Amino acid sequence: MKTGEYYLVNAFTGENALGNQTCVLMMDDISDTVKLQSLAKDFNLPATTFLKKTKAGYDVRWFSADMEIGLCGHGTVAATWVLTQVVKESKKVEFKYNDGTLSGELAGEMVQVEGRAFENEQIVIPDHVQAGFSRKVRGYFKTDNKDIVLLDSEKTVRTMKPNWKVLTRAETFGYVITSESDNYDFVSRTILPFVSYQEDQATGSSHMMLAPFYAERLEKNTFHAFQASGRGGDIHCELDGDKVRLKANCHVFAHGQLF
Repeated sequence: MKTGEYYLVNAFTGENALGNQTCVLMMDDISDTVKLQSLAKDFNLPATTFLKKTKAGYDVRWFSADMEIGLCGHGTVAATWVLTQVVKESKKVEFKYNDGTLSGELAGEMVQVEGRAFENEQIVIPDHVQAGFSRKVRGYFKTDNKDIVLLDSEKTVRTMKPNWKVLTRAETFGYVITSESDNYDFVSRTILPFVSYQEDQATGSSHMMLAPFYAERLEKNTFHAFQASGRGGDIHCELDGDKVRLKANCHVFAHGQLF
């Protein structure tokens, strides 16, 4: 990819899944936070993925239209797709971000991204969580990313209408509501009360939390999951020790050059 070249990508596509949208944009400098935030606001997608090529791979930063994103799984999946499946610069790539490194690689007709698994700790269900999710919560689990909210059924996950007024009274950045599923291993939705896109459509980072969460409950380490958002996300994940591998399909819907 050339500096200023970009691809608009749907990540985690599949049957009944349109995936989550991101712009993958190559830059020669990704240090100017104000400039990157302005560009992300112009693209106005759930995430804009900024890449800078280095000797070791790529530096990466992600921004929504509102703020910088600490970890963006679907943006990394999309960047891996562009670099391995579209421009075919390499079969394997490394992405360095503020908190570590993610690796991406070609996986047949799909791509695979590997990152660290997020540990969870069960705590007493806060009152605002029960009220925010129609008092259908059966368990609440803290992580150092978003919090996991275990609901009573797949139907509840799919039909839940969060009480945004209640959720914005707390300081929690995000929630992953989830349950086991009849047709998949589990379903989930990612709820983000404080950003303009209050529900994310297909979220890689959430599945880096959910893979270890369900490994304990289902006594297995490979999963086919579905994110039951409006667009839908089809996600394959595998827990391997302290790592999670996400496997996905993507669809490029535009290509251009930034001036």
